[in-house]
Amino acid sequence: MDEQIKYFHHVEHRKFQSNSKLTLWLSFAITLIFTIVEFVGGIYTNSLALLSDSFHMLSDVLALGLSMLAIYFARKKPTKNYTYGFLRLEIIVAFLNGLALIIISLGIMYEGIVRIIKPQPVESGTMLFIAILGLVVNIVLTLILVKSLKKENNVNVQSALWHFMGDLLNSIGVIIAVVLIHFTGLDIIDPSISIVISLVILNGGYKIIKNALKILMESVPEEYNTDEIIVSMKEINGVIDIHEFHLWNITTNHSSLSAHVVLSDKYVDSPYKTINEVSNLLKDKYGLEHVTLQIENIELNHLEEDYFKQYK
Repeated sequence: MDEQIKYFHHVEHRKFQSNSKLTLWLSFAITLIFTIVEFVGGIYTNSLALLSDSFHMLSDVLALGLSMLAIYFARKKPTKNYTYGFLRLEIIVAFLNGLALIIISLGIMYEGIVRIIKPQPVESGTMLFIAILGLVVNIVLTLILVKSLKKENNVNVQSALWHFMGDLLNSIGVIIAVVLIHFTGLDIIDPSISIVISLVILNGGYKIIKNALKILMESVPEEYNTDEIIVSMKEINGVIDIHEFHLWNITTNHSSLSAHVVLSDKYVDSPYKTINEVSNLLKDKYGLEHVTLQIENIELNHLEEDYFKQYK
């Protein structure tokens, strides 16, 4: 029985993402090391900008760990209880990563406001050194992730990229803060820069959650026009109507479609041949390979009267 299912299962519900896996492991190792450096440096210099970025980097470490876990499960075969496999875990992790970004950005904003009300002195020399080191690290990580995305489209690599872009901006912000503090002597600049950067991080978290929610809510992928697809299906000879039409993503770049296709003996010689034409249309024209089509006969399903009424 299992062999028969395997034989007829045309689309495999799993992903092999060796490039994304290597990218995330490399990013994880570099980020963990620099998180420790930045946390120690933030305490030593009493810089909110460095401390906030170290906590943001810690969230990156956790996010990367979850992302690697998602990639591991995405490779596993579907089971009798998880017939779609574990691909949806990738989206759940991305949602959690986006949520973490929002929570962290709000925490940084709160602490920044407290520091503005009660400014605290910072040690600018060490702060500048760590900020420059952080800038170099985040530039390297961002380039690694961008290169990875060009090879494999992975929502968790995308969310990691947003994390590191936030870190990159934070490093630039810290450097600007150090320079301004040096020339003006205003320690309030440090938390002010942190608040501005937290707004950028907040925006990135919102975008990640928005994209993840679209998949979790099984909305139609943006690249498809349902009206256009239905019209194309109806143009095939013998197809009377399409209803119970559903088009959604299991995860990124893994679309599925199901529909009831109404046929009539008056116009169709072979329903199997006609439904095969519909399936080939969806595959060749729209790239939809995982398609489930249910045949309905206009006479046998007692639909004839209803369907001809609407064309009178």
